[in-house]
Amino acid sequence: MTRETYVELEIEGPADQAIGFVEGFRLARWGEAAVWFAENENVEIEGFLGGIRSKLDRERHVIAPQELAERIQQALAASKTLELEVASIREIDHAELECEYEVFSRDEAAEVRSLVEKDLPEGVRLDDYETRETVNEDAKGVELYGPVHDYILKGSGRFTGEVPGVIAMAHRLSGHDFIKTGKIVLHYRS
Repeated sequence: MTRETYVELEIEGPADQAIGFVEGFRLARWGEAAVWFAENENVEIEGFLGGIRSKLDRERHVIAPQELAERIQQALAASKTLELEVASIREIDHAELECEYEVFSRDEAAEVRSLVEKDLPEGVRLDDYETRETVNEDAKGVELYGPVHDYILKGSGRFTGEVPGVIAMAHRLSGHDFIKTGKIVLHYRS
């Protein structure tokens, strides 16, 4: 199976126009093609100015299949009415997402380990994964009343791989109180 090539498309101009144009173009021409807006997916924006411009809604970073991104670039270049311009298209080699967790019961540990370790999306692996389990029988029964726990499981690792899979892992892990994730980091081809 051939691997889809994804790119980061940097669009300068009003953010609401960029989002509307990309979504409209995708739905009209490409249907279910995967497109993500970096700001919505907690993707790290490179460079100080890039982050500031995104926060000020003056640019959007779009992650899309390469062919779709190139068509978007052509359509924007042909438009004489939109205030949008493609500043760059960068080919993505892979993405990474760091995570760590700390749980205080065996049931929660089993649930968290299942989320983190099992059924990883296609093209994603878990690197530098470490866990540490602590059992303190002397603390049994006092954990309800203080910061001492009879069971603690800590873990950390990094999901590395294809963009759709790493974004899927970020979605899977979000909303779980015991799991903390960093920003998704994109690595570009030279």
